Amino acid sequence: MKPAKKNVDHRTRVGNERRRKMQLRLIEAALSVFAEKGIEATVIDDVISAAGVARGTFYNYFQTIDELLAALSLELGNDVMRSVERAVEHYADPVLRLASGIRMYLRTVLLYPSVSRFFWRAGLNAVGPSHLAFEYLPRHVEDGLDKGVLKVADTLTAIDIIAGIALSSIHAASTRTVAADYPEQMTGHILLALGVSRATVSRLLARELPGIELKPGSMLARLGNTA
Repeated sequence: MKPAKKNVDHRTRVGNERRRKMQLRLIEAALSVFAEKGIEATVIDDVISAAGVARGTFYNYFQTIDELLAALSLELGNDVMRSVERAVEHYADPVLRLASGIRMYLRTVLLYPSVSRFFWRAGLNAVGPSHLAFEYLPRHVEDGLDKGVLKVADTLTAIDIIAGIALSSIHAASTRTVAADYPEQMTGHILLALGVSRATVSRLLARELPGIELKPGSMLARLGNTA
């Protein structure tokens, strides 16, 4: 029985890998089309043509452009989250990790105007349950609650505050001109809402941020600063 089960597991794994590759192929095609034509002007046929796939293949993965946009936003958001986490995870102070991480996330996303538009158009779908924010943020929030440096009801409330204000900030920066220190302003409001003192907030926001490194193969790195 064991060899049969092993063969089934292997076929399942290969099938999942093949499906993942096709999903990424469609997402990457959408990225190039959205960047060139804009979200509003893009239709499914554009993505099918750019990906070089049949219409039926597309519909095996996505039913609408908005579904595809949500998947693209998730991929891009997770790209940024991975890079941010690598840059801040070594800090002992959980509030410093949160302050630096949120600032870096907002600054990086706002560096790519088309990415900002993707995120706010996707809305809450851009921070669905597969978003790495829901893997990384709880660690830092729970550490802050345990150490008494965050004063908020619970972890889920804290994450709602962070995700809600961050998404609203991206939306604002995508639809109007904001100040150069807008990421710092909004990070400050998040920290205050989490119960961090004004003095601590001011000190943390004055710190120099570490550099963010995007892996060469990441979707965001391929998009480039002109997106």
